[in-house]
Amino acid sequence: MTNSTQKRSRPVTIYDVARLAGVSTSTVSRVINSKRVDADMTARVQQAISDTGFQINQLARGLYTQQSRMLGCVLPDISNPFFATLFMATERQALRHGYTLLLCNSLDDLAIEAENLRIMSERQVDAIVLIGGRINELHPDPALIQDTQRLQERTPLVLVNGALPGLDSAWVQVDEVAGVRQATRHLLALGHRRIGFLGGLPHVRATAQKRTVFQEELALAGLPPGWTHDSAYTLQDGGEGMRAMLALPADVRPTAVLGINDPVAVGAAHVAIGAGLKIPTDLSVVGFDDTALAATFYPALTTVSHRYDRLAELILEAALRSVQGKKVHLTLLPELIVRESSARLL
Repeated sequence: MTNSTQKRSRPVTIYDVARLAGVSTSTVSRVINSKRVDADMTARVQQAISDTGFQINQLARGLYTQQSRMLGCVLPDISNPFFATLFMATERQALRHGYTLLLCNSLDDLAIEAENLRIMSERQVDAIVLIGGRINELHPDPALIQDTQRLQERTPLVLVNGALPGLDSAWVQVDEVAGVRQATRHLLALGHRRIGFLGGLPHVRATAQKRTVFQEELALAGLPPGWTHDSAYTLQDGGEGMRAMLALPADVRPTAVLGINDPVAVGAAHVAIGAGLKIPTDLSVVGFDDTALAATFYPALTTVSHRYDRLAELILEAALRSVQGKKVHLTLLPELIVRESSARLL
């Protein structure tokens, strides 16, 4: 039995690896940091690392390479399935590229977001992926713009589905305007002429853009403006919107609704079903984001997909190129996923 006072084995060092591999410590260091080394020497060093159980000191490695191999991600609400799904897809991509992705959840609070960004920068992450929050404000506070500009002088930023006036950053955008256009035209093609739009806050850029194109598509079809309901982005907000819609006179009530996101669409559908409506026979419902909620709801929700895996690839591409001092601008076209919640108007 091991005595509790027995000295612990000393940590394995780079000198131990070099001695076992029969090379210099500088050669071991070059292999660890992916520098060009003779193939035979590389194999010997890698075998020695495996045999000794040597743990690479990432802090020291970062000092050598001037990179932490860490990326930051700041988003407003991890409980929102869109943000959670996108974060997980991006994290998988980061790991494939040998990076760790650190998460800060801002709780839909711009002051907390500012603190999160400061913390990420102080931790010397190689780049910060910023989703939502200040970059999705329709009329951002000039102080937030200045704060972000100062931050970018220290740490490269990648803006996802957002922008700030005067900020020259890398960005990745899903063409959400095209997504709403696809969804609205889908419902029009099914014969719906009274279509509602549920959820979203007017001060949020994405909401304003989605509502604008929604109304434009109805106008192009020769229809009057569609009914809209302000709320936010949760299941409860969708239910609230549906209750307001059901209070409308039957001859003006929409026969189809488009939710600002999947939770709003599903929340609306729950209330509609509770009121005795059948989906899609009595009411077609379309969401946005294509989260797990869409496929598991019954009937399965027609929705617009952000194509998360591809979006995550673009985010990592933009982040890694930002680390190299390059600012790329990448756009992804979303995809309408037609399921059982939408049908032709009878």
